[in-house]
Amino acid sequence: MSHTTTRTPVAIFNSRVEFIDALREALDHEGLPTATALLAEIQDGTLDLVAFLETHDPRVIVYDLPRPFERHWNFLRLLKLQTDAVRKRTWILTTTDKKALDAAVGASGVIEIVFGEPYDIGDVVGAVRHALSDERPARP
Repeated sequence: MSHTTTRTPVAIFNSRVEFIDALREALDHEGLPTATALLAEIQDGTLDLVAFLETHDPRVIVYDLPRPFERHWNFLRLLKLQTDAVRKRTWILTTTDKKALDAAVGASGVIEIVFGEPYDIGDVVGAVRHALSDERPARP
């Protein structure tokens, strides 16, 4: 059975609809289509992540790590072990408190998002552009 995919450069997974909308708008301004979902939909099984990835085939995934950090970090680690559909993507990780995340899980390379109006998403857009220009997969 063959799947028809529509190549979407960027998938955005976050718990805040406002952030998803702001990043989608910024990436659209860069000419980059997006596919989005709420983290809760992935974590509670409402969204079939493998089917989502097969349908949209994103090159880059922007994935947020909210509090409680340990739970979300462990879920991400399990998620990335599951299938090639998940592992073969370039992942850009974001959080609202990098210092606390690093203290909790020893993470590195996570982009801190400063919430306000408008959201501080310039670093995320830059990381997406860089990832799309460099096809080597990144590891969290």
